Amino acid sequence: MQENHITINKTARYFTLGKLDANTKRVCFVLHGWGMNVKDFLASFEQLLTDEIFFIAPEALNRFYVKGSGGIVGATWMTKEDRVNEIKDYTNYLDEVYASFHLQTYPQLQITALGFSQGASTVTRWVNAGKNKFDRLIVYAGEVAPELFPLTETSGLIKTKNIFICGDKDEYFTAPLLAQMKTSYAQMNFTEVEFKGRHVIDAEVIKPFL
Repeated sequence: MQENHITINKTARYFTLGKLDANTKRVCFVLHGWGMNVKDFLASFEQLLTDEIFFIAPEALNRFYVKGSGGIVGATWMTKEDRVNEIKDYTNYLDEVYASFHLQTYPQLQITALGFSQGASTVTRWVNAGKNKFDRLIVYAGEVAPELFPLTETSGLIKTKNIFICGDKDEYFTAPLLAQMKTSYAQMNFTEVEFKGRHVIDAEVIKPFL
């Protein structure tokens, strides 16, 4: 048996919240977690919407039924299968979404990338590649992709202001794991934020950083 690959065109989608124009001061790319519906995820940020902020929510390239063979549809950024190509594909996809907005024509913009849960590893790989301008990175209830360490002089993660957010009752992050992560992230010069809650998006926690 021989494994083979072929590159194809694929239609991907993303959702936006707000309006990008001369009044916009902040753009925030938000990447959802495993099995999440991107529309529901983006709705979590509606209470933060003002005339000065514009949200962009790309949907992961792999959709599936979350339970059984029908019902709720979620998406995932990657699995353990063909991992290297999945990372390459979604990084190229995110680059194309970024480029489509011609953000360089709005010099006043502050650009944030936020990744929640599985979207955190995804967004850190994307930001670390250093191809696009980001001012701030928010790792929310997720991990920085471990293969990115140690960071190099060209790593995008040393050029951004980095915030790590996690709930004090998050069922996926034990105290020993959090301690280990903080040690690993020391090279990133990150700010740690703990809130009272579980593995969910809390818009009020994010608000001060946007």
